Amino acid sequence: MTTLSQVDAALEYLDRGWSVIPICLDTKRPRIEWRKYQTELPTSEEVERWWTVNPNDGIALVTGELTGLVVVDCDNEEAAEAARQAGMVSPVKVQTKRGHHLYFAHPRDGIRRGPRAGVNTRGADWPKIDGLDFRGDGGYVLLPPTKNYSWEIAAGCCEDDTPEWKDWKPSLKPDGVVGFDFSHLDLTAVRAQHSFVSEWDRTARYVVEKFPETLRIPSGMGNGRNERVMRWISECIMEGLFGSMLRVRGLAFMREFFESELTEHEFEATCRSMEEAERRNHPERFDASGEYIFKPCLSIHEQDPAVASPKAKLITMADAEDLLAKAGGREYLIEPWLPAQTIVQVYGYSGHGKSLFVEHCMAALAAGRRSVGPFEIGKPSRVLYMDFEMGMGTIARRLIELRETHGDTADRLQIWAPFVGDDEDINLRTREGLAGLQSWIGEAKPQVVVIDTVRTGYPGLQENDAAEWAAVNTLAKKLRNAGMAVILVHHANKPGEGATGREAGSTNQLTVLETQIRITQVFTDKDTAQNNAALFDDDYENPIWPQLQDKLEKNDPGFTLYMVMEVRYGKVREWTETHDRVQWIGFAQNNTTGARTMVSNSSTKQRAKWMSLSGGMTPEAISLKLGRPLWAVREWLGLSA
Repeated sequence: MTTLSQVDAALEYLDRGWSVIPICLDTKRPRIEWRKYQTELPTSEEVERWWTVNPNDGIALVTGELTGLVVVDCDNEEAAEAARQAGMVSPVKVQTKRGHHLYFAHPRDGIRRGPRAGVNTRGADWPKIDGLDFRGDGGYVLLPPTKNYSWEIAAGCCEDDTPEWKDWKPSLKPDGVVGFDFSHLDLTAVRAQHSFVSEWDRTARYVVEKFPETLRIPSGMGNGRNERVMRWISECIMEGLFGSMLRVRGLAFMREFFESELTEHEFEATCRSMEEAERRNHPERFDASGEYIFKPCLSIHEQDPAVASPKAKLITMADAEDLLAKAGGREYLIEPWLPAQTIVQVYGYSGHGKSLFVEHCMAALAAGRRSVGPFEIGKPSRVLYMDFEMGMGTIARRLIELRETHGDTADRLQIWAPFVGDDEDINLRTREGLAGLQSWIGEAKPQVVVIDTVRTGYPGLQENDAAEWAAVNTLAKKLRNAGMAVILVHHANKPGEGATGREAGSTNQLTVLETQIRITQVFTDKDTAQNNAALFDDDYENPIWPQLQDKLEKNDPGFTLYMVMEVRYGKVREWTETHDRVQWIGFAQNNTTGARTMVSNSSTKQRAKWMSLSGGMTPEAISLKLGRPLWAVREWLGLSA
């Protein structure tokens, strides 16, 4: 970001979901009244105005729950050493004039963590170290490219790789240790995380934002009291509550958030209505005598008494090789971006071909092809493609295209769409929607699950709300931990003044990703590229369209390019020598038969093999030519170390 102007840098931070404010560098104080920006993001218009009027102002990040970040400020070596000893270590740092800022992810657990200063503390809630400070809720820190501030991020990491903040607690001196007994620890009260944000949490946020003085919602004014109560009652029933317990929870909800409750008659009518709907829709949840027996949220001991006494042991270094073997080592379905049991995001602007890219990759994988464009394929694998957007005719035509290009996939590629079966209203935000997905997974038995797209699979998703992404992340992790690779297809933000076209939503959506891929279309006409927020081919040092067309004429004469896309990596948790930062894939059609094919540039690994087989080059010469280590080249060529 050091090459960006202050206003462009501020807009990029805002695009990440960070609340930023202007700082007068003479006073090191905010130039504006900034309290409101602790609970709401500024608009892009506000940001542009602030730095247009004062273009040299510093940029400050408002720390806390809204942005999702807290910062440890180390102003001297003693403070830095104290932070290290306390376990305050982060790969995401900013170098300051006197030291470093260490970035951590705010736990977002509802606990307010205010600023702390080492010089003022008594040592009970923060280390008593001069120069070691904490910037949490209600604080701010300066960001690059403000003068004397620059990012210092560990190799292979990015700004999103912030570890979750663990609250500091003073250590007991050895003579104060009296022994710690874990026998009192009871996890039965731990509530399983929902796959959606509960109505209680939604209403709590609404109250804080709209009625901070009273923390109560007044009657009327279109605040939806009746609807909120009905949704809460429905969620309680989904947790297995019925009868008197349902009413206790409903009354608690009204007393917590509303100035006036529903009348006794209205409240009872609401409860009865929801209970009757449950009887109609789910008779299997009642026994022969009519008693409600649905208990989805059993405690740990009720589910399995053995859980209270785990038989497994924790992981040590001695387990590394066994773990790698169980995880399949570096078993790639598609090398290098789709190993087994991973979470991948593919994103781009609407119409740029992100779904087309994923579909072709999945068809080639299911068909057992050796490669798909510049990517090599492992063994044929089963794919469940959850397509929430395309209609029947579009899917039919796309399947024909995929078959012509990659061959028959038999039943290894299976697609769910809204017109399949009785699942027209499948919604991954709901229990029923997740149950539907589970049933299709049981039917398809896939090694890869594709959700295309996140926005349509989770209708009404508040993309800038970090808590909303918890549902998506939880599902992705459950699928991965069950042995599947997960591909999440997602939209990029709309382009605009100073925008970067990042994936839409809070940075919390990146938390569990292991690989992120951006798809952008490349056009040969400059105006078309500009109008579609795409790439202009002549802007490349070596234009891509002529290269791919030449390759077609050599290998597939009679085919003409009709589309080219750039495939670029974003976040990659585990970068390898096989990764190339960017690749290009083209789609072509035969001028006579109408048949379709793919063409791409070669990966570095493919080039190494060609140099050895066709050019007769030694591994040492290939390593020097490609700028890759010799051990990697020998591995690619199947040579022993």
